[in-house]
Amino acid sequence: MAAGSRRAAGLLVAAAVLPLTGCGGSSGDGAETTASTAAAVEAARAYQRASLHRDWRAVCEGMTERLRRRIDAKTLDECVQIIGTPGIGDHRDARMSTGTAFDVEAFGDHPAGTGLRVTVDDGPGRVAHTALRLVPGKAGAWLVDQAVNLPSPGGTGPTAVRDALRRK
Repeated sequence: MAAGSRRAAGLLVAAAVLPLTGCGGSSGDGAETTASTAAAVEAARAYQRASLHRDWRAVCEGMTERLRRRIDAKTLDECVQIIGTPGIGDHRDARMSTGTAFDVEAFGDHPAGTGLRVTVDDGPGRVAHTALRLVPGKAGAWLVDQAVNLPSPGGTGPTAVRDALRRK
């Protein structure tokens, strides 16, 4: 379980499940979004909020089984125990933003899905960027299948996110 705790500590964010619903519209940069992409973006935001609020059960329920296995969690309760390791500080007031969502191809044992960047700004000098791969799960929900911390500096645009999701 110690190895799982170390791997889980590397996860900046955690997941919550959102239905595959939503409306088309604009992502703010002129790109049109589909209902599926909008739902994936909202799932990524919920993923981040669950982590910031330390709702570990929602985090684990929102992960794919593959991601839970990577942190050595065989059960939902083990997952909660591993990622619920006490952290430093309270991050409930942190600001959060997401980058543009885009399709990502399958890589390794990760299926094709939607990739995007989530950024948490917890005050001066405390900004973290994470690349997420979200995939459709059971019962019409988007689940986080991969979370990779992006180095700072090092870029946070779609190319950096895509590259990070190809490395791990």
